This record gives sequence, structure tokens and C-alpha cells, in this order.
Amino acid sequence: MRRTSSVPRLDHHALERYERIWLGLAVVMSVLLFVGVLASLISGTYPRLSGQGGGHSMAVTKGRIDPANLAATPFAKPGLVVDAAGQPVVNDQGTLDAYIVAGNFTFQPAVLRLPAGRPVTLHVTATDVAHGFQITGTNVNVELLPGHVATLTVTFRHPGEQHVICNEYCGLGHHNMITRFLVEPPAPAAKE
Repeated sequence: MRRTSSVPRLDHHALERYERIWLGLAVVMSVLLFVGVLASLISGTYPRLSGQGGGHSMAVTKGRIDPANLAATPFAKPGLVVDAAGQPVVNDQGTLDAYIVAGNFTFQPAVLRLPAGRPVTLHVTATDVAHGFQITGTNVNVELLPGHVATLTVTFRHPGEQHVICNEYCGLGHHNMITRFLVEPPAPAAKE
């Protein structure tokens, strides 16, 4: 007795058609990638490879610092930049500056108080190994390398608590590496 297969065999022409479909998909994906890179170059959204890092302070040269010598940089005092009266200082770009240091399974500061509705420029670096910097519930996800400064501007629109976690394995204490942003309602305007 001879068994008959219920599955039809593909002949040479059918296989050739599937190969053309896959080749077409590969060409379309390559064209889209090329257009995306070209658009990034034209719009200026590509990472800077030379020159001054975008929005860094004078102590940060070309987006890099010496991780062993943070005392000579604004990272010596992590947190929101405030004046002598304790009020946040607005920088030249119209945002607030905050400095965060990742290292030894901690983020410094452990808690950062930020005003709701105000753009804040976060300057973040690592001192020891590669770390992750992910603000949960947002699309902020940055890899931190020792000596490199990641700068990003965020605006938390609603008061509440945001958690920042290290999402890149950095050693035995990795699971404890978390900090919090306490987003506070804006202060009421002073009456005259």
C-alpha cells in the first residue's frame, strides 16, 4: 500500500515566488533604514561624535568627565541646582539642571524633588561600571558609561512619584539600585 500525502509539494516556481517576496521585504526594509538615517542626519537628531556635548556645563568637555575626579565638576553635589535661598536655578536654555551619579549600586541623590510642569535637564553619569537609567512609565532609557555624561530634558506634567531603576546588570547589588523622583505641584504665585 502506498500512502498519499495530503500536503502538496512545492514545485520550483512556487519556491521562487516565496524567495522573491522575501527579497522584496528585505529591499523595502533597507530603503526604510536608509531614509531613516538620512532623515536623522538632516534633522540633526543623530548622536554627536565631536564638539561640545549638547547642553553640558563648562566642566563637562565633549560629553565626558573624569569619573575618578568628580569634585571638580557639578556632579560633586548631585541633585537639583539651587541658589543660596534654596530656589531652583533656571539655566540659559530655560530649564532646571539636575545632576545624578550612578555608582556602587546606588543613585545619588536617592530622592530628587522636581516641580511638575517645568522642563528639567538631567545630567547623568556613572563612576564605576556600565549602568542603566530607566524612568519607569516613560520612554526614558539611557545606558550610562563611566566618564560619559548623558544629558536629557524631561518634563513631568503631573505631581506624583517616579521611579528610576538600573536596567543593566551591574553586579551583585544591582537589584537594589533605584532612586525616586518626587514630582511636586508648582508653588503658588506670591501675592503682591
